Amino acid sequence: MDSRYALSAYRNANMTLPPLLAVVSFYDEVLVCLRSAAEAAESGDFGVQFDQVRRATDILRVLLAALDLERGGILAERLRDGYENNMVALMGTVGKPNASECLARIGNGLRELRDAWREIASKQEVRTEASPHEGRAVRDERSRRPLERDE
Repeated sequence: MDSRYALSAYRNANMTLPPLLAVVSFYDEVLVCLRSAAEAAESGDFGVQFDQVRRATDILRVLLAALDLERGGILAERLRDGYENNMVALMGTVGKPNASECLARIGNGLRELRDAWREIASKQEVRTEASPHEGRAVRDERSRRPLERDE
């Protein structure tokens, strides 16, 4: 999957889901792939294991391509490093005798990230629902008041 396709997939997901929920759904799909890869590894079906690992790395590549390193600062850099390390680690599990355990460890780390994104998304939804502006979150009460002058 090249970066243009990855960005296209992310944009398409953003058109149907709010951005943070799109991120959560990508993580969910990665976790499904890891579970399928582990099951395939346990049964010795390394072709299926490879296909599922490749699909998971493709999805992580989508998340990587969507990062804005300039605006995201250190958090975006850490996510980038994590995505890259996980992609390498995933590919290293294919055909290994301990693949199932490795995939479970990788999955546990990605599940923690997914849960954090889900929590952030749920907080944003609550703020958006409370907003009188359609589809836009209001940051706080001051943002709705007109500017007052000191006279």
